[in-house]
Amino acid sequence: MRQFDFYEFAGPIVPGTTVLLALAVFYPAIPNAVSGSPLGLGEVAAGTVVAYGLGHVVQALGNLLEAGWWKSWGGMPSDWVGRGTAKFLHPTQLAALPVKIAEQLRIGGIKLDGDSRWHGITRQVYAAVSAAGRSGRTDTFNGNYGLCRGLAASFALIAVLIAMQHGAQAWRAVALAAIAFVLLGWRAHRFGVHYARELFVQFLQLGDGDVK
Repeated sequence: MRQFDFYEFAGPIVPGTTVLLALAVFYPAIPNAVSGSPLGLGEVAAGTVVAYGLGHVVQALGNLLEAGWWKSWGGMPSDWVGRGTAKFLHPTQLAALPVKIAEQLRIGGIKLDGDSRWHGITRQVYAAVSAAGRSGRTDTFNGNYGLCRGLAASFALIAVLIAMQHGAQAWRAVALAAIAFVLLGWRAHRFGVHYARELFVQFLQLGDGDVK
């Protein structure tokens, strides 16, 4: 049986619920149209389904924001490794990576020169780490990254909703939503760096019998 992944469900549900609550506050006609009575089990279940679907829409916005953000940094943290410029790894660790890739993945001639196809190597590195049972912390960092990215996108939407509903006089509320957006974006950035560091550190730790 497939193991339950908390972040797989929390990733869309939490941002979706955040936006759904904002919609309920700013546009009361929406929840009233669904149910004119106090929330019961059926309404909660329906709300969860709606939040899950809405969360995927929010995460799509998060993907767009993510693309623009990492482009401004010259790529995602795992790409920094592929260019040999990742400051979160020691230079000797970076120098050891091509050797380790040849040893563990049976792929020779890899250079940390910014090759655009490095993403495929990163995916295989993760597959090796996961197969060795060493991906626990990596998966947690990746899950928190996705969750914070989705929440950042949800607060960006909430800022727009506040401005649409209340205009310029609600600038304080818009500012608070914008601050939440920035803080969550910063958290997502940190988790992205933590993910890449943990992934390649665990890969360097693999022994001869770890990769099946």
